Amino acid sequence: MNSNEKNNLALETLKFPVSYDSRQQTIWDAKGMMVCDIRGWGKIQFMNKSEDRQDAIGELITNLLNKYHRNENAKIDEELFRMLAS
Repeated sequence: MNSNEKNNLALETLKFPVSYDSRQQTIWDAKGMMVCDIRGWGKIQFMNKSEDRQDAIGELITNLLNKYHRNENAKIDEELFRMLAS
C-alpha cells in the first residue's frame, strides 16, 4: 500500500473534526472513536513545562489532522501527515 492509499484509508476511517482531550491525553474523532494516545511522559517529565509540552503535542497533531482533512496548505500538511503515519 502506497502513502496515498494509506492516507485515504485513514481519512475514510476517521470522522472529522478530531479533537484532543487533555485530561486523557487522547485524540478522538467526531463519533467518539479514539484515534491515538499521546505518550512520551518518560522523557517529557524531566523537561520544563512538561504537562504543557505533552498537551501541545496532542494539539499539534489534532490541528494537523483537521487541516489535512480540510485540505488547507495541502502540500505542507501532506508531508507532515506522512511523517505521522510512518
